[in-house]
Amino acid sequence: MLETDPDLARYDMACACLCGEAQEVARLLEARPGSVNEPTGPRDWQPLIYACFSRLLRGDRERARGIREVVRRLLAAGADPNAAFSRDGWLQVALYGAAGIAGDAELTRMLLDAGAEPTDDRDGYHGNEVLYHACEFPDPTCARLVIDAGARQDFVNHALGRALNFPRPEMIEMFCAHGARPSADHLRQAVWRRRPPRTVEALIEAGAPLNDPDDEGLTALRVAVRWGEEAVAQLLRDRGASDVPVTDQDRALGLYLSGSDVAFSVEHTTADKLLIMSIQGDHLTTMRRLLDAGTRLDGDPRGEDVPLGHACWRGRVRAARELVERGAALEFPDGGSALGAALHGSRHCHDPEGGPSMRIRDEVFTAPYAEIVRLLLAAGAEIPVRAGDKNGRRAMIRILELGVDLPATAVRRRAL
Repeated sequence: MLETDPDLARYDMACACLCGEAQEVARLLEARPGSVNEPTGPRDWQPLIYACFSRLLRGDRERARGIREVVRRLLAAGADPNAAFSRDGWLQVALYGAAGIAGDAELTRMLLDAGAEPTDDRDGYHGNEVLYHACEFPDPTCARLVIDAGARQDFVNHALGRALNFPRPEMIEMFCAHGARPSADHLRQAVWRRRPPRTVEALIEAGAPLNDPDDEGLTALRVAVRWGEEAVAQLLRDRGASDVPVTDQDRALGLYLSGSDVAFSVEHTTADKLLIMSIQGDHLTTMRRLLDAGTRLDGDPRGEDVPLGHACWRGRVRAARELVERGAALEFPDGGSALGAALHGSRHCHDPEGGPSMRIRDEVFTAPYAEIVRLLLAAGAEIPVRAGDKNGRRAMIRILELGVDLPATAVRRRAL
């Protein structure tokens, strides 16, 4: 729209703020100084909110510079750095837009220096949007600035768990060096997700308990042994983890997954979880070893985790192909389907391990999903039809958006 009509950027105060038109904002403020904190525009937000929540901060480098200048001028004119609005009971503060959505360190620093509160939990609303989403970016700077500004301790600890969903050791090391207090759950999460020794070491150095088990009696060491992650297991032992809870079955499983021909009996609950985690982390060799040993191809029929569903949702092409070639069911017991999972992931899964984050649909890397959709259609997958979606039209549009041709038989079947 801006390319067609550049004047839209200066249509009103809201447009000028979100498009980074600093001169126009200055002109409007000079004409009406009181408008600096006056709700305006289609959302009835304060001007600062439009600037800090503008997706152009990530999508347009030149306009991002203008937006930062807009924020400088607004703050200098008396804009409230804690400007906020409510969405479904969640407080959405300006700092959340800067740090959690834009991942913009300069803007984050600017707001904090102006007095923005690092913890967004006031007025009875849910909070922790700022730090929880700031830790989803590869660069730890925004999250560090928020923590160092005095983010609430329980929010820091909770966000550490979110950060562990991503394979970014620098972020975990920053959290641990800046006051996070990792729990035994954090340590087990890191080992379950097969994070490298440096991540596990950072958690241990920050005080993560080594020997606390989960509800199934699994310690971090037992999980590491089961994966066959010898470097991590040895690190845990060196730091004081006890070998007492480790069973012969744990050791046999670890040896097998490491490539040995040792015999062991599959315990379905354990194997099901290992299979899902292997798909999530794209550990294809481990996934194959588990399936070869008799792990359930379609997962626990009473559970919610379907291996092919995870592969399709996360855009794991190699895993999806392997599962389909082995005969995995394309339709799921809960009424879902592999094709539905792939189409949903193509719009909402911004990271194969971390899942959804505060990005827009256009930022999903769709090429893997297109390949998976072609694979599923070739295998005979049905076009999913949901409530209010006449003849699967919505699904077919999404398939075409991915650049995938619909099979003629599918079009005819839905047209009847």
